[in-house]
Amino acid sequence: MVIPILAINRDKAIWGEDSFEFRPERWDSLPQAARGVPGIWGHSLTFMGGHHACIGFRFGVNEMKALVFTLLRSLEFKLAVPTLDIVPSPTLLTRPIRASDPESGPQLPVLVRLCSQEE
Repeated sequence: MVIPILAINRDKAIWGEDSFEFRPERWDSLPQAARGVPGIWGHSLTFMGGHHACIGFRFGVNEMKALVFTLLRSLEFKLAVPTLDIVPSPTLLTRPIRASDPESGPQLPVLVRLCSQEE
């Protein structure tokens, strides 16, 4: 038996027409079809679900968190636009938008560089 995990995690019938796009805000208002996905983390089958769930899923999630922590410590972030150009969006869930280009939607342009070893 084969369970097409990637196909289910990107199924347009479950996640909508933009299922191939990375949109973290998708989990703010989860589609009704996704509520039935038996995943143990994030309503996805990445770690399977039920009695056959991956016993190491917490380890996998913690590895991802450790990677993000390590990257954030090693990188320096600087706004790519003037500070006054970033304003909160007037929506239920506040996100940054550019005052000079609000029709482009939520965004926070940043420049990223490696931190020097002396810092």
